[in-house]
Amino acid sequence: MRISVISAAVCCALFPLISVSAAGLSVEQRLAQLEARLNLAEQQASEASRRAQRAEQQTAAAEQRAAAAEQQVQALSQQTTAREQKQQATNQQLSEQLAKRAPDDGFTFNAYARSGMLVNSHGKGARGGPGVSPASSLNGDAHVGRLGNEKDNYAELSFGKKLTFNDGSWARFKTMLADGATNPDPWVQDNDSHHLNIRQLYVEMGNFAEFTGPLKRASIWAGKRFDRDNFDIHFTDSDIMFLGGTGGGINDVDWGSGLRGDYSVYARNFGDLGSDNYADNDIQNLLFTANHFYGNWQLMTTVMTAQGNDDLKDNTSTTGSYALRSDNTAKNGYYAMLALHDKQQFYGLAPGVSESALQYGVGLGAEARQPGSDGDLTENAASLRFASYGILPLGKNWQLAPSVIAQHSEDRYRDGDRYDWATFNLRVSQGISARFALLYEASWQYMDLNPNGRSYRYNDNVYQYQAVRGDFYKLTFAPTFKVGDVLDIKARPEIRFFATWMNWDKALDRYAINDDFGSKGFTAGGTWNFGVQTEIWF
Repeated sequence: MRISVISAAVCCALFPLISVSAAGLSVEQRLAQLEARLNLAEQQASEASRRAQRAEQQTAAAEQRAAAAEQQVQALSQQTTAREQKQQATNQQLSEQLAKRAPDDGFTFNAYARSGMLVNSHGKGARGGPGVSPASSLNGDAHVGRLGNEKDNYAELSFGKKLTFNDGSWARFKTMLADGATNPDPWVQDNDSHHLNIRQLYVEMGNFAEFTGPLKRASIWAGKRFDRDNFDIHFTDSDIMFLGGTGGGINDVDWGSGLRGDYSVYARNFGDLGSDNYADNDIQNLLFTANHFYGNWQLMTTVMTAQGNDDLKDNTSTTGSYALRSDNTAKNGYYAMLALHDKQQFYGLAPGVSESALQYGVGLGAEARQPGSDGDLTENAASLRFASYGILPLGKNWQLAPSVIAQHSEDRYRDGDRYDWATFNLRVSQGISARFALLYEASWQYMDLNPNGRSYRYNDNVYQYQAVRGDFYKLTFAPTFKVGDVLDIKARPEIRFFATWMNWDKALDRYAINDDFGSKGFTAGGTWNFGVQTEIWF
């Protein structure tokens, strides 16, 4: 059918030519020419048809290649989507893990340091320190105001690392390096003046799935550390409570209705029995402590035992002083403290801060500031101590920080002895500008000391402490530069210049021949100290 149509069309197209030339050709010739032309037309039509078929085949192949390419694109898209979904799942898992981490995860670094010089009015190295008075021979307890009264260089460097695990449990490691020196040289080689120590080294763990009920939020710890619940009066460098040593414990046991408990056991060394005949000659005071908290109140109770302490054959003091031990030193002790911590009110009178404690101990517990640290106490020793301080913002640019510590001890180092003393201190800060303040400090200490025959060794001779009674006074003025909140009396760092005047009753010069009072160039009648000091903590 296709050829017939084409043939007809060709005939119509050639008709005029045929008509023109028909006059000179016979019928057969004209028919032969027509057939030749038809054959040629049919060949051309057949070739066109073949070309059309090849074009259709090429188009079909192109469509197949396009379909295959589209399938490949879809496969790649699916793979990309799968990868994105996997990455999203990984990111979600990482976010969930990070959400479980506490803000202090990772490495931490904290420090406390002080350093400065102290000279007297003659341009020589001055004597001083918070424990300068005779009353501080009682295990360094009876401190006075520290502003313009420190001659040592001291640093504490604390390093920590917290690890949080997929199940939510965590572990925290902490260590503290401490160094103290009285030598002002830039490099100190004298080991009697330079003391590098590792004061803390412990691990704490918490958020255990196994802990339920009252232990649900509890954490456990072991190692060498300062107890978490210690607190002090910074302005006199005097601990209200310092519990520490090597041991273990559990914190944050929740008994319900707002009652929380911390429980620990610590060991502290007193010395040795002075014999090489047996290996276990270390005297360790074991302290078992329970701290309970309810609101702002704290009740601490401690029992302690140091087996063998009453048999020490070395008759020198276990606290590092020159004193000689009595013949009835204690091997057990008991201690209790009731404290009130109010970080919002100044004794309930105005916005501010106040902390107070009433402490009582017997036997080895009669050292009320650092329970368990004094192995020279007698089995009959008893102490009653009260300590308190507050911080009161007053007006726009003033802050006041009064403090008091008072203690009565009897039968402390000898049966029949008695030690009474009290320290009152007032630190005042006056903000002058955003980076400058004036600091003022006044201290007064009263002491009535009756050692009742307690003796000490000095230059290979034995002497007795003398009974004395009297007062100590100190005034300090310190222009101070600081960054941070100049109106915060406890904000650091500070760089301060100071002038200090001290005086005391002449009777106190007789207490001992090896203490500061009464020594050459440091007797009653008044003395001036000058210096510059920096202090920082973070």
